[in-house]
Amino acid sequence: MVGIRLLVTGAGGFCGLHACRYFARQGFDVVGVLRTTDDPRAVVLRRVGAAVEGCELTDRHEVERLIARVRPDWILHLAGLSSAGPSWREPAKYMEANVMAAVYLLEAARREKGRDFRFAAAGSMLRFDWPAAGGAPRPPHPYSLSKTLLTAVVRSWHHLYGTAAVVAEPANLIGPGSSMGLPALIAAHIRALRRARLVGAPDPAPFRLSSLVERRDYVDVRDAVKAYALLLERGEPGGVYPIASGRQRTLGEVAAAYERAAGFRVEWSVGDSDAPSPRPADPSALNALGWRPEIPFALSVADTLDDDAGSVAWFMRPGGN
Repeated sequence: MVGIRLLVTGAGGFCGLHACRYFARQGFDVVGVLRTTDDPRAVVLRRVGAAVEGCELTDRHEVERLIARVRPDWILHLAGLSSAGPSWREPAKYMEANVMAAVYLLEAARREKGRDFRFAAAGSMLRFDWPAAGGAPRPPHPYSLSKTLLTAVVRSWHHLYGTAAVVAEPANLIGPGSSMGLPALIAAHIRALRRARLVGAPDPAPFRLSSLVERRDYVDVRDAVKAYALLLERGEPGGVYPIASGRQRTLGEVAAAYERAAGFRVEWSVGDSDAPSPRPADPSALNALGWRPEIPFALSVADTLDDDAGSVAWFMRPGGN
């Protein structure tokens, strides 16, 4: 939308680059936030049509100066830490990155613009349900706690101050770009297999899958970005919106889809994990706003196998895709 200034945090990440690219193409005045402007990804952001600002989001004063400079109409807050495992070792770092950064952004924008801005934050389907009054919280890990508190912060800013803020909870994202998700790791393995076979080198060690029966919901990152756009424009303030297809696939189905796209058999090392699959997400609230995933899973898989798909090089090609 021409005339709307959008601030995107986490702009150099997997979803952030896609978001900056999409919104710039829609005519938004996009400002992407990196920790520093000499980050190599700044070149990519400018290539896709975004201006670049540097900011340490866990520094309240830096955030205040950022908001005063940019004065955004909309804020898409994608920055944060997203791996559960390391959160056990550095819980305070996760609280700073996933909770306090959102507090600083919301409060700086509120003080600068009152209620004249809209805010959407990337939450997580790994948040836990807070217990009833008197019950002790039982988060599965510090990451889950940080995302649960993030959701509480965003919803509370709406309740306390009338801020037009929502939380989106994306499913597992798939698609071209620099990602550390399972689809990207499988795609990187298959690209390595392809290169090895072209030169007659030995195959890499088989890719390790925890099991074939665990289930996950996958959404193409480009569809997720369109969901964020819809939520910023029309999401009900204070709402929490899962971004999901509504269909879960087993890891065995995912592996088979990659074999079909690659055109050759892949050897897998399969564990016997009996870890429970996440409960299916209900995308009905987002569907009610008119969103549906458009990119077929098979196309998402094929796109991750593109030679440039595992890096920012995909965004640098003439004309883009």
